[in-house]
Amino acid sequence: MLKVFAKITGVLLAVSFLISCGDVSSVTKVQSKELVLINQVLKNWREGYQSEDLDRYMSAFWEDGFLYVSDMGSKADKTDDVIFDDIRDERDSAKRVFARFQDIEIELSEPPEVQLNTDRTRAEVRNHYRIQGFVADGDSLEGGYTGWFAEGNNVFTFELRKNADSNKQEWRITEWNDEAYSEEQIRAANNLP
Repeated sequence: MLKVFAKITGVLLAVSFLISCGDVSSVTKVQSKELVLINQVLKNWREGYQSEDLDRYMSAFWEDGFLYVSDMGSKADKTDDVIFDDIRDERDSAKRVFARFQDIEIELSEPPEVQLNTDRTRAEVRNHYRIQGFVADGDSLEGGYTGWFAEGNNVFTFELRKNADSNKQEWRITEWNDEAYSEEQIRAANNLP
């Protein structure tokens, strides 16, 4: 179902993009290069987290100006929101997850929805995610669960900046808004009782 949704969304986005651009011959080439680079960052983000490779995962983010916000599945309740405005908080959070879960799987909708600003230095990137982490053998949670599951929508803000180490322009994530699903939304989205 998610793959069908992703394909339909991708086709609709491509058609609407082509219609809105008029002469697409010059825009399409730049667009495809930007999409490839943004998708590579998303791949490093996902694969770094899944393989518990902290350096690869963190390479997806710009340290300066980083912001993570999650409503934890309760948009109306601001008291449980998680906000990291320091990249070290994201690093520490990832370390805690990696220490607790031995197998992490992330599924992302593809292709992501990407909207570029007019000077093509910022992009809003949206995708749907499902993530599951498994607890080490011998440690199980009530109800037969052997880990945790989360689902929702990511809204990333990517920026094209010069990397001080390589002196090259590159895309990385500077802001991440996690629109997590509540337990009821997860059950409804997955046809669970």
